[in-house]
Amino acid sequence: MNFMPIFDAAAHELRSTIGVDGRLQFGKINCLEHPGLESRFNVGKYPTVKIVRFGRVRDKEYRGQRSQDALGKFVYKELQGPIAEFQSMSDLHKLRNQKDMIIGYFEHKDLYEYEVFRKTALTMTDNCQFHVSFGEAAMSMNPSGQSKLIFERNLARSDGNLNLNNEYSGSMSSFRELLSWMKKMCKPVVRELTFENTEEISEEGRPFLILFHDASDLKSVLEFENVIEAELMDQLDNINFLTADGKSFAHPLYHLDKSEEDLPLIVIDSFMHMYVFPNYTDIHTPGKLKQFINNLFSGQLHTSFHITQAESAESVEADIQQDNQIGQEEITLSQESTTRTPVYKSKFKKLLPSKNRYTFAKDEL
Repeated sequence: MNFMPIFDAAAHELRSTIGVDGRLQFGKINCLEHPGLESRFNVGKYPTVKIVRFGRVRDKEYRGQRSQDALGKFVYKELQGPIAEFQSMSDLHKLRNQKDMIIGYFEHKDLYEYEVFRKTALTMTDNCQFHVSFGEAAMSMNPSGQSKLIFERNLARSDGNLNLNNEYSGSMSSFRELLSWMKKMCKPVVRELTFENTEEISEEGRPFLILFHDASDLKSVLEFENVIEAELMDQLDNINFLTADGKSFAHPLYHLDKSEEDLPLIVIDSFMHMYVFPNYTDIHTPGKLKQFINNLFSGQLHTSFHITQAESAESVEADIQQDNQIGQEEITLSQESTTRTPVYKSKFKKLLPSKNRYTFAKDEL
C-alpha cells in the first residue's frame, strides 16, 4: 500500500482540525534528491516517518497501522504533554508500569525553569516518565522551595525516599545542559518487549536476552534486573536486556516446547537461533548468566546447537536401520520430527522490518 496519499490526507485533516499555529508542521523529503538529509536523519528505509522537536530528531519513528486514522491518533498523542502532576509520593508508588522517572518540584507553572523542563521532557518522552509537583504540595516534599529535579531508576525497589545522589545539579534554565543530563540518566538497562516495539528494538542490531515471565510476577523481573545491574552493565552495547509477558508471547514459548507453566524462563535470541538458559534459578549463582552470554559471543552456544542436532540425526538413523519393518510413511515422519527438535530457529527474526509489520518497505516508493 502506497503511504504517500495517507500521509497527505492525514496532514490535510490535522491542519484543518488543529490549525496552522506553528505547533505542528508536516514535511516531506525526497532522499534520492537529498542524500545528505537521508544520512543526517539516519533513514534506512522508505518511507520513514520521524518526529522533530525543537530542532532535534526523536529516536522513535511512526510504526503504526498504515491508515489516515492511525496516523492522526499518533499525532494527537504526540501533542499531549508527557508530564503528569502528583500531590504526594504515594501517588507515584501507586503507579503501574513504572519505569525510569524524572521527578520535578516547582513553585508554579509560569516559571521559565518549568518551561525548559517541559520542552526537555517532550524531547525525551520515549525514555522516561515525567512527574511534577507545584506549590504547597511541592513544598511539603521539597522544603527548600527551590526548583529541583531528581532521577529515580526504580521507585518500586526504593524505601520510599528518593535517591538524592541522582539530583540534577546543572542550570535549570539551560535546555542543552538539562537534555544532556536526561540522556545520561534515562538510558534503559532493561526494557519491556511488546509486539509494538519489537521491530524498533531489533533494528538496533543486538541479540536479545529475554526474561519471559507471568505478568503478575514482578519478583523475577526484579531479580533479573538486579543481576544485570550487578554483573552485566559492561554488556549494554552488545546485547539488549528485555522482559516479556509469557502469555502474550506464547508462540515463541511453544516453539521452544515451553508453556506458561515453565515461566520464568530466560532465552537468548540471536536472530538465527534461540538458546534457553538451562535453569532460571542459576541466575542467583554469580557469573552464571554472564557465562551464558559469553558462550553466545564465543560461538560455543552455536557449536553446541549443531552438535546436538547432528547427534539427534545420527540416533534416528540408527533406529531406522535397526527396524526394517518401519514403513516408508513412518520413516518420513521420523525424519521430519528430527528437523523440528531440538532445532530452535529464531522466532523474532520474523518480527524484523518487513511489509508485514509496521515498517514501510522501499518498494512503496
